[in-house]
Amino acid sequence: MIKLIVTDMDGTLLNQEGKLPKDFFSTLDKLKAKNIKFVVASGRPYVTLHNNFDPISDELDFICDNGAFIVENGQVASIAIMDKTKVNEIIKFYDNIPDIEIVLCGIKNAYHHSLSTDFAKEIDKYYLKYETIDDLTTVDDDIFKVSICNLNGSATNCYKVLEPIFNEYFNIVVSGATWVDLMRKGINKGSALEKIQKDEGISYEETMVFGDFYNDVEMLGKAHYSFVMENANDDMKQYGNFIAKRNTENGVIKAIEKYVLK
Repeated sequence: MIKLIVTDMDGTLLNQEGKLPKDFFSTLDKLKAKNIKFVVASGRPYVTLHNNFDPISDELDFICDNGAFIVENGQVASIAIMDKTKVNEIIKFYDNIPDIEIVLCGIKNAYHHSLSTDFAKEIDKYYLKYETIDDLTTVDDDIFKVSICNLNGSATNCYKVLEPIFNEYFNIVVSGATWVDLMRKGINKGSALEKIQKDEGISYEETMVFGDFYNDVEMLGKAHYSFVMENANDDMKQYGNFIAKRNTENGVIKAIEKYVLK
């Protein structure tokens, strides 16, 4: 019996317009009636996710910032703070990679430099609350994620530069076509899901997970009912036990209806 459902957002739950499926809230009501916990897992920060699911945000659990920030039962359950010295090393490395912008995700706020129009358009999709600052090494906050936006393609550009240099200290993951995220070593969506499973006494066999991208790999490994979206890259399909229909075809909701609400 499934007791826990966890889903990624972009390319998974959200449709081609970046919107929740039209029948999402009615499906959630049915899951609540069955006492099934619903968790949103995303690279997005909590402020943005809380806004995305208004007005029922406080009824959900959230794996935010690719696992670095966890909210359970309306309370912050875990924040994986990064070493400040190493964060500053990433910031100082900024000039060595062309055409990128850095976003620091901290407890008080998110921080980035002044942005060109193209970068601002991309970053504003995911960060609703932030502070613009010239020298990011002067930020007085505890940082739990460093996001790097590369409009030329994250996997083929900045990831290849960052991974061999900082892999010893951080988990580095391609989290979108233009994004690479760095978190504390061992921190990912899968480790966050494992914490929620332990806290709630829910097993691998009782968990359903949906994902489509490389930052979902560890999370998919924590559930028997692991669904990779049909629209995912072909090399992602190996990480799921099932394939869900495309996000543009309401794949998450259809799988829930088939395996949980039938």
